[in-house]
Amino acid sequence: MTHSEQFFDFTPDPKVLIALTHTPMLPLDALCELVDNAIDSFQAAKLTGIKIDHPLISIELPRIAELSKNSGIIRIRDNGPGMTAQMAENSIKAGFSGNNPYDSLGLFGMGFNISTGKLGRVTRLLTTRKNEDTAIDVIIDLDDINQTKNYELPVFTIEKPQELMNGTVIEISEWWPEGNANSQFVKRLVQYGLPKVRAELGRRYATVLSKSEIRIVVNSEPCEPFEHCVWDASRFVERRGSGKIQARYNFDHVIGTQRRCGHCTALVPADQNDCPACKSSSIRSVEERVKGWVGIQRFDDSTEYGIDLIRNGRAIRIAEKAAFFEYVDEFKKTIKDYPIDGPYGRIVGEVHLNHVPVDFLKQDFQRSSPEWQRAINYLRGESSLQPTQPGASQNESYIYKLYQGYRRVRKSGKTDLYMGFWDNEASEPKRISRDVEKEYYDKFLNKSPGYYDDSEWWKIVEKADSAPLQELIECPSCTAQNLQEHDICAVCGFVLISKPCINPECNHAIPRSSNLCPQCGLSQILKLEEPWSCQVCGTKNRASNKTCTSCSEEKGKENVLSQSYLMKNSNKSDELSIPGCSIILADGTYSSPINVNCYITQQAIIPYHKMDGTPLIIFKDEEIHVFIDNAHKVFRSFRIRPEQLIAAEVALYIYDMNRRFSGKQYQGLHTLSNIEWQILDGRWAEVLEDNPEKIREDIIMFFNNLKEKLPEMFEDMASDIYNELPEEQKRGLVENMLNQGVDISQLGGMKENGEFLHFINEEALVDIFQKNTHQFFDGRVWTVSYSHSNELTGNILLQAQARIRDLYLNCMIDIKNFIKYRTVEQGIAHKTRLSLEFLQQKVIK
Repeated sequence: MTHSEQFFDFTPDPKVLIALTHTPMLPLDALCELVDNAIDSFQAAKLTGIKIDHPLISIELPRIAELSKNSGIIRIRDNGPGMTAQMAENSIKAGFSGNNPYDSLGLFGMGFNISTGKLGRVTRLLTTRKNEDTAIDVIIDLDDINQTKNYELPVFTIEKPQELMNGTVIEISEWWPEGNANSQFVKRLVQYGLPKVRAELGRRYATVLSKSEIRIVVNSEPCEPFEHCVWDASRFVERRGSGKIQARYNFDHVIGTQRRCGHCTALVPADQNDCPACKSSSIRSVEERVKGWVGIQRFDDSTEYGIDLIRNGRAIRIAEKAAFFEYVDEFKKTIKDYPIDGPYGRIVGEVHLNHVPVDFLKQDFQRSSPEWQRAINYLRGESSLQPTQPGASQNESYIYKLYQGYRRVRKSGKTDLYMGFWDNEASEPKRISRDVEKEYYDKFLNKSPGYYDDSEWWKIVEKADSAPLQELIECPSCTAQNLQEHDICAVCGFVLISKPCINPECNHAIPRSSNLCPQCGLSQILKLEEPWSCQVCGTKNRASNKTCTSCSEEKGKENVLSQSYLMKNSNKSDELSIPGCSIILADGTYSSPINVNCYITQQAIIPYHKMDGTPLIIFKDEEIHVFIDNAHKVFRSFRIRPEQLIAAEVALYIYDMNRRFSGKQYQGLHTLSNIEWQILDGRWAEVLEDNPEKIREDIIMFFNNLKEKLPEMFEDMASDIYNELPEEQKRGLVENMLNQGVDISQLGGMKENGEFLHFINEEALVDIFQKNTHQFFDGRVWTVSYSHSNELTGNILLQAQARIRDLYLNCMIDIKNFIKYRTVEQGIAHKTRLSLEFLQQKVIK
């Protein structure tokens, strides 16, 4: 080879260093890069046996006023082991990383230069070690480097500052001027506000902060570790075919092992002792360990759900959704798995993937890497989460289990593990208001007993499953129990609820309901000599009048149609409320958002001097408040839904507020019907649209409720019914028992007590109805009279019974065939819905 006498200078132009500062990055990510450096120094000290007492990372951020004057600094300080001169030089060299790539966050190098360069033009590094009397001080001035084209930086060995015994300080100053791509970067960081910065750092470093291994403070106040508000692992739901599904799963599993080079991280084949890339003999066995938990949040939310993915103590991805709740099939089609029944989700978790590589700015994992693929397959399986999709039946992952148990919230209480209350009118549980959820979550954040753990939350879950019993008051004198409204013990006469006598000279404690003081004899009814207005009809009355001269109601009687009265006697319905309701107006703009708050009243809404009630009453102010009597005839008999009337009222409000569109220019656009349709379609499309799948779910629920009653109904003839079942129906019974995890050896006993009837299929149930029709009426399943009638006898009674039997049998055959043949034709679906509603009408409660 010819000897070269000339060499090219391959040193990059300083503009390359400036160009690095234009790398896309968020302000908080830049700050985290520098926090990671400090955490790595503590980890390095631990691995080398250097003891650090009370590890601390202190962050100081400037004020907005200082930025406008190009003053103030960003300072990140740690009390770690500090660095030698060689270590300090390597730490600021672009592209160099001397960190252990397996046990640390691996920060110094490219990430250090980019993050400091985006925040400011001048960076100072000051570091010292515990047993040294001097400190190393070096300044990186990007403007100076760019002008002089010189990468050599002067290093000063200075006397160790008294306030820095050991550790490293990074100071950033000289903010980028207007016109530079990074001129707003540091301002965005400061504008987050100190509480937000602390909260975000508490979320990203929750793992190290929760163990109290390292403290992080921002402007002298500590960052608190973020904690997920999840149900305890002892909570569960039960699902047919899946049994008990826990609300939380913990795991710590090694899914594979690799041989890696300890120097360059390259893969080393099992039959080689040296790295094929760099020839190093430092070989390390790396475990592919997946550790953490996944579970169910105690409330659902439109954004606050997903899995936090953590690497060596730092959350790389927060609330990751796509990797777990979307599935890409073999044709590259993305299937959204969760949530698909509404906008809210509640599956959360924290998973440590220390072995999975990340990009050089640590904003994401390398999703094309085999380590990532293996970890995600372990956590969510290799199929869609939807049980009807190909391969789902073989999916046994933790996320798949949670999806099967907690995919949607259809019934509050223990059925779906959600807080609720018992609606006496509907005789079913209803979801608790989101206002109550927020109140409970605030108490969780404050770590209040019973709210930090889930015991108080669980009480509300249990209350939703049954109508509450009235609590009795125990008399402190004789221990007898009394009703809540009693202010005197019915046994011993002790005053349970007292008030002071209005006579200041007496002031004796008397029963709250007393109109006369038993001690001084003074009447407890205050006499006002001023005229009063009737709250019911508004008529003004003389002070001496005890009743209203217009409506005859007693003085002081509260108007049952007033907003204050209705608020006290109603339960808020989140399902019917519309936060920030807005529609597209005739000119293409959006109407001003208005909150529509809906409440279910506990009694009928009857206007003054009217016999019949009204279905709803509405109050319009800064917000719209709608009170609905869901027991009204219009909902029960006319097949009208509350959503339709609410939409009509809100449409009228929006129409009146935008009457400027009533002219010919917008004819046909600004109409009540068009506005009402937009509201219905935008808020309740999924609820109101009756699709075949929803009909099938309702039919299955109807049949299941019917099967629950059968063992008691046929207790004396259970064995005969079993023996009459055809072989095909017996095989279906056994298959259902196996699918639900029931030991089939118990079938012998079930034949005698009728418990096997819980597991028969729909075909068998219809046959039993046809052969034993009389057992289903007269208050057993339906309230319809069948066997006896005072008015009908003989052949007339038999004809009436035949008509009833045929009518109910035809409806049952309709719904049975619908789920058997999985019909999707809309006409048949509509007919089936009518049959189901007929069967549900007179079911005994």
